[in-house]
Amino acid sequence: MKIIPIYKNKIISLPFEIVTQKLSTATKEELAVLIAVLAEPEFEVKSLAAKLDMTENSFTRALETWKREGVILEDSDSEVTSLSETSSDAAEIKTRKKNSSRIEIHTTLPHYTSEEIAAAVERTHGCSELLDSCQQILGKMFNVSETSIIIGLIDHLSLQHEYIVLLCSHAAAIGKKSVRYIEKLALNLYDRDITTYPSLEEELKLIEARASLESYVRTLFGFGKRALIQKEKEMIKAWSEKFNFSRDMIKAAYEITVSRTNEPNMKYTNGILENWYAAGYKTPEEVEAAEAERNRNKDKTQASSFATDDFYEAALKRSYGSDN
Repeated sequence: MKIIPIYKNKIISLPFEIVTQKLSTATKEELAVLIAVLAEPEFEVKSLAAKLDMTENSFTRALETWKREGVILEDSDSEVTSLSETSSDAAEIKTRKKNSSRIEIHTTLPHYTSEEIAAAVERTHGCSELLDSCQQILGKMFNVSETSIIIGLIDHLSLQHEYIVLLCSHAAAIGKKSVRYIEKLALNLYDRDITTYPSLEEELKLIEARASLESYVRTLFGFGKRALIQKEKEMIKAWSEKFNFSRDMIKAAYEITVSRTNEPNMKYTNGILENWYAAGYKTPEEVEAAEAERNRNKDKTQASSFATDDFYEAALKRSYGSDN
């Protein structure tokens, strides 16, 4: 196949060798950022990141990837310069790069050679002890690549040693002892500005509680080992983190679901829990008390919103109809 480019008024120049080498490994975000900054060399990170529908940290991580590859550099007035200029400009570009006051940006982790690792361990207080602790927690000796990741968390992301130990402990506890998993998790947390030990503790508590509740719901509804779909995960998250319902409340709604529909149905259960939340019920005892009150006043025109036939009909419609 051969195409004919239609350039019209402007052309974006890309350095052929480096870009083509990276095409197979570059992420969608990295390619989008490269094209965007070469099309608009003077920009505000916040504005351009928003235009690309990316977080600022994700944008700067992608930007730094191309800086490390030698495609662009950032001069003293924050103008991003393409290295796709002619070779005669190379000396000037190197001089500008050397003299520029570059902004330090924490991004994807660089690779460290054995010599660089040794130097980092020597200059960083407690680094050797940290590596030993991480290896003990994960139950293995690190190779150069794995050691490089831990060094990157310290040297590049400036994470506290205690933070990294907690990350490793969490990974070991859930059976994910890959250092690559820890790297991915650390970068994801950094993108969301979770970079201190206290904020990490809170986030991990949420992650672990969510995983535990998902396991409980999977067992309750008889899903077996089937992975939950995103919509199911969102419902479970709402039950716990928005409604603040206990497992007893979820179980009570599940039992009503089965008694009314003769089968487990998460959408129907969700309808019941949404109505209980709207009515302000927080415990099964409050639900039972309201049911007893309804029975005492069933001759009245307005009954409790959660236990009437109208309520269950609404839950059934929500399950099978209107939200599909």
